[in-house]
Amino acid sequence: MKKPITYLVLFIVLLSSLSYGQEFQKNNYSDLFIENCIREVFQDKANELVFNESSRRLNAIQDLFKNRLEIVLYKQDYEGKKVIKLSSIGLSTRYNNQLKRDENFNPSTFNPLKYKLDIFPNNTVLYRVDNADYIIIIKPSRNK
Repeated sequence: MKKPITYLVLFIVLLSSLSYGQEFQKNNYSDLFIENCIREVFQDKANELVFNESSRRLNAIQDLFKNRLEIVLYKQDYEGKKVIKLSSIGLSTRYNNQLKRDENFNPSTFNPLKYKLDIFPNNTVLYRVDNADYIIIIKPSRNK
């Protein structure tokens, strides 16, 4: 009689731990990572254009990374929705003409500032990473 109850308890614990890990995936970008992304794109203009006290760019970029950017595995939920291929988006080479597309996509090192993504959309925008099973989601700013 104890074995079925033990198996049931183990099953419930296993199921709850698996579902917890799937529901609460959050991007935890450090301030140092965000700064490195900014410096990669803005190069020697980063201090003047982003880290300048009168610039609002730093707050907007931090908001993007910490609150509005998600990178998730592609699911059937995205079928039929407008999804833009990342390969169709140009690079932001205005301040760094040496930028290159990522050859191998890694969600933990992806720099969205390298690409001309719509980072201030009115509605949620979805980008599909070519040759990978990832979707980049950019949500609208709540501070408009």
